[in-house]
Amino acid sequence: MPTFDERVQSATEKANSKQTLLLLREILEEVMASSSEYFVIDVMRKHSTTDIGVWVVRSEAGLTLAVRDCSSDGARLQCELLLSLIETLTDAQLHMSFFERAEVKVSSTLRSCMKSGLRDNHKRTILSMLSWAKLYFQQQGRYGEFMNTQRTVMACLLHEPESRVRSIWREYTFWCHLNYARRLIHLENRHESSRYLERFYWPDKADYQQAIQNNAGSRVLVTIHMGDFFGGFRTLSSVSDAGRAAISLRREPGSDHGMQHFSADRVAHQVIYHHQNTSTTIVSALRRGRHTLATLFDLKEDFGSTVTVNFFGRRSKFVKGPALLAILGRSPIYPFVCYEHHGRNCIEMAPVIETSVWPDEDLQQATERITQALVALAENWISRWPAQWKYLSNLPAYFEAAC
Repeated sequence: MPTFDERVQSATEKANSKQTLLLLREILEEVMASSSEYFVIDVMRKHSTTDIGVWVVRSEAGLTLAVRDCSSDGARLQCELLLSLIETLTDAQLHMSFFERAEVKVSSTLRSCMKSGLRDNHKRTILSMLSWAKLYFQQQGRYGEFMNTQRTVMACLLHEPESRVRSIWREYTFWCHLNYARRLIHLENRHESSRYLERFYWPDKADYQQAIQNNAGSRVLVTIHMGDFFGGFRTLSSVSDAGRAAISLRREPGSDHGMQHFSADRVAHQVIYHHQNTSTTIVSALRRGRHTLATLFDLKEDFGSTVTVNFFGRRSKFVKGPALLAILGRSPIYPFVCYEHHGRNCIEMAPVIETSVWPDEDLQQATERITQALVALAENWISRWPAQWKYLSNLPAYFEAAC
């Protein structure tokens, strides 16, 4: 078994810079997994990594590295950056505090628990304890003061007292991990997935079925990263008529594991990636009819062009793609949200949004108007269930000027 230094040396000796990049990325992600999350993010920020197409993706499962495909010269620059990051992080690991080492250990145990086949009630209990422990160790580490500042900003944005925000933050840490564990169940199509779907409380189901019955037109289903949204998409697709095709968007090809289970088995499903020239393909499909675009709209500029809207009383940028594609595809938008209430998973539908351009507006104005309508829904949902929104910890980054 080669040592860590031998693996790095072997990677740098590859003749092809693309091969070197893949190996160094794999090594760096291992190093990131054994480091404090806040420290890794801080190091990445200081290295200005996004300038050459390298950035950290933070998810419930930990930190991963995204690397934009570049020319050979660009790949060489990325390799040099990854080598520098590996050296910086491995040196820093020698000086990690007890609390940072404890955080890394708990994070590893959390990942194992989320992927395990434990029964739901047992998994909930364990994830609750581990989530609390991870938050505690992070608070005691070198970035505890940064977390306090972050919560102060959050209290300002949500118009909540800091004591309430601390409570929300604890709940949020738990919900992030529980909802990710459920998403894995759906992605892997485990037998528990069908049980989860059957237990969804969906009071608007009959109204939705009536609205889509014998409707050969296309539609756009949208939601935010809240609750068991993946299960929500599967549940809504289960009442679609046979022969309808579903389209979903993903960040990159490497992230599509299990996406064949995104919709009901009898609904054909196509995955399209954000970096591709997607607009023409999607608009054409929507205009042909019998297609459903399923997408999430609580995303920032990382996922495409944005428009400026009001969000929690402040100017904020959200992706314009969902609204623009619906307008160009001449398809109505069906918004919904998922959340858990008193131990029951719920699907709540919002009124249908028609996407015709008004006589006194152009395409840009129509896109801004419809995106604003969607963001107003998101604000309402987040205000009601803040701890169940996946991106709560990133809320300040949505604003042009927070507080």
